[in-house]
Amino acid sequence: MLHWLLFIKTDAFVIDEEIIKLWGPIIFPGIPILIWLRPRIKLLDLKNKNGKGDPLSGYIFAAWIIIAVPNVIAQGYLITATGKLTSLANINQINKFPKTKYYAVNHFYVDKRLIRPKSTFEVSGKYNADFDMTIYVPCPVFDKNHNIDTVYHQSTLPQAALNGKPLIVVNGRVVDKNFSKNYLVGLNPQSIKSINVIKGTSAAALYGNAAKDGVILITTKGPAAQIKPDINADFTPVAWIALKYQETISNHLPADRKNDLYKAFARKCQKDFNYKSLDDFYYLDRMAYSSDLKNYTAAINSDKYSALNTPIIVLSPVYEPFESRNGNKLAWIFGSLSIGSVIFLIILLFKPLRIDALDIDLDEVRKKDASTALLWIKGLFIPKKTHFGTQMLIELNLLIFIIMVFAGLGFISFNGIDLLKWGANYRPSILNGEYWRLLTNIFLHGGLMHVLFNMYALFFVGIFLEPVMGTAKYILVYLFTGIIASIASAWWHVATVSVGASGAIFGLYGVFFALLTVNVFSKDLKKSFLISTAIFIVYNLIYGLTGGIDNAAHIGGLLSGLLLGYMMYPSLKNKIKQDESGDETQKILDELAAKTNKPTIEHEAES
Repeated sequence: MLHWLLFIKTDAFVIDEEIIKLWGPIIFPGIPILIWLRPRIKLLDLKNKNGKGDPLSGYIFAAWIIIAVPNVIAQGYLITATGKLTSLANINQINKFPKTKYYAVNHFYVDKRLIRPKSTFEVSGKYNADFDMTIYVPCPVFDKNHNIDTVYHQSTLPQAALNGKPLIVVNGRVVDKNFSKNYLVGLNPQSIKSINVIKGTSAAALYGNAAKDGVILITTKGPAAQIKPDINADFTPVAWIALKYQETISNHLPADRKNDLYKAFARKCQKDFNYKSLDDFYYLDRMAYSSDLKNYTAAINSDKYSALNTPIIVLSPVYEPFESRNGNKLAWIFGSLSIGSVIFLIILLFKPLRIDALDIDLDEVRKKDASTALLWIKGLFIPKKTHFGTQMLIELNLLIFIIMVFAGLGFISFNGIDLLKWGANYRPSILNGEYWRLLTNIFLHGGLMHVLFNMYALFFVGIFLEPVMGTAKYILVYLFTGIIASIASAWWHVATVSVGASGAIFGLYGVFFALLTVNVFSKDLKKSFLISTAIFIVYNLIYGLTGGIDNAAHIGGLLSGLLLGYMMYPSLKNKIKQDESGDETQKILDELAAKTNKPTIEHEAES
């Protein structure tokens, strides 16, 4: 209902389609399950024969999946079932009618000569094992076939330049004869300062046998560059047809091997594109806001089209009748819900009711659960004194991630261009004076799993480190080691977009490891965590060698953290001694109070 009201009927918000179609439908079922179903599941005798285990979470997870699956299918059905088809006499009418999901067009022309391809590369899979290569190919759609010869202004060049294969020399540099004619056609006439044609013995004397067909000497006003179409209002594409090619290879391959496989993939895509017909579709699907749309838009805006500030409409061709758009979604909605419900009921048969189940008041159970949930939520958002810094840093990182999600950057992962705009670490930008990136990037993350893993690691180290260091020092160390990690990353990587709190977190683990090797923590804690922390650090550094991970930032943060840990040891040792002295004084006061039956006096150690 929310999907239909907010995003289809009123079009009140613009959110990434992946959230609407996948993550929203998965997350929302948790609300009724935790409020209404959980108290009822607790009426079952869930203990196993050994009296151990917690099947409650398993039952809740199963119910969650059973409700989420048909809910996800339902969102896809809602989009296709409510989508209207607008019939257009020609493509120019697309902006003259109210915006709809689908279009049937009678007259249009797709110009394959003016495509704007864009390649993207992403790391995915378990342990970043996959290297995903994608080529986005937006093709401009016009109302008629434009005479491209007039667009390129060939008439401004000497006729001699268009006959035979003369040697082309631009600003003193010889152009390869295999594409010299195309190069001439592609030169911007506005940038040409002079053109001189040399023939016969004079040409041969200057450039040898390669100049037997003559030489064309061209001087430009600035750097020579191939022309782009002379864009004007009449030549502006009305819309763009979206083509997409994808292939996945192993991320563990050497860089040169990846490069060779990408070239082979690009050649295969080019061959398919050359023979592909772009006008045999049934209708066109207007692309919603998504990561794909952002990539198509970036490809289109890489040319002079972006200067016109015209709305970009990207259309996906559909090669089946409009009546078939819903497929079997409706049957799958009820089928999956029915199958899941039967399975859940069968599972319930294996667990009897608790003996006291009939005496339990469900309303009381629900109130108790609600009270516990409120206390948990309160503890989640209101920082505790002992871990104020850790909780504030975690909440700040999560808040920025949520803002990026609602800004439409994605959910599972964000692309490098968006991260760069939001303050990612990038050496060319830093050398250009954007030093603030050294700080901002440590609060940005590349996606959902990235932020969750980093916040878990921050939570773990903060439990032990912040109470010892104090909140102020803890936060300063986080920021300082994060900046050092960013500097190390920018120094090591020539042109890599880098984000994440992991450099700062490695800095905290460096401090933690340093303090575990000296007399700051108790012997039991040192024995428990010294080896495990070392294994954690080494494992993550080795794992970083697999690719897609900024090990330079990790090492920079770790080394700076180790150094700071040993530098702070004397002051931390004195603080611990004073705290222990305060504890002994408190014990004496407690004993006196016990003997005299008087209230205990709180004693605070002075620094």
